[in-house]
Amino acid sequence: YPNKKEFDIYATMDAAREVGGDFYDFYLLDENHLVVTIADVSGKGIPASLFMVISKTVLTNFAVFMNNPDDFAEVMTCANNQLCQNNEEMMFVTVFLGMLNLKTGKFVYVNGGHNPPIIYHKAENRCEYLKVKKNFVLAGMEDMHFVQQEIQLDHGDLIFMYTDGVNEAMNKDNEEYSSERLLNFMNKTNCNVELTELLKEVKGDVKAHVDGAEQSDDITMLALRRN
Repeated sequence: YPNKKEFDIYATMDAAREVGGDFYDFYLLDENHLVVTIADVSGKGIPASLFMVISKTVLTNFAVFMNNPDDFAEVMTCANNQLCQNNEEMMFVTVFLGMLNLKTGKFVYVNGGHNPPIIYHKAENRCEYLKVKKNFVLAGMEDMHFVQQEIQLDHGDLIFMYTDGVNEAMNKDNEEYSSERLLNFMNKTNCNVELTELLKEVKGDVKAHVDGAEQSDDITMLALRRN
């Protein structure tokens, strides 16, 4: 979005050898609302990638046509019910869905069983995990209730989203990279750099931990900064 100065956004995906089901998405609903999504479909191979495409489409459709521009819990409820239909493969998807009001900095979000993102507070120059309700995954069970939350993003604040290919990346001794190491790294690194550089640095730290072990899962990351 070169004409949009209110935010920076950047995402990367490093696929494992087998076709996987990670995805990310971002789009403007209107002049002032930016929607971001990161998700991870259970399983691997062609079924997972097909379910990924369906999930992405369903979530976007419900977000674009929601009645109340802030009712993201309803978007997840509707998307969940739709994805439960004809789900013979018994697949499910973890989803983090958020929307930033570009004017006010209000960030509303619903977490459907996904890893909690990290939020960087520029004023305090520190990172912490975003507080997320333990909502159920999507496509697991019909008529689930999803809880929406909201926070205020100040200028320079950043949300870092990722899939479990990051925190569960294994080295040759079967040791995970871990959520703790991820947060420690984010707190040690400079979160004010270009987002391309930030994601490159996180990826470098994961790679250093993995140390040549085979990648077993997609590694997907998305960073959003309010300017």
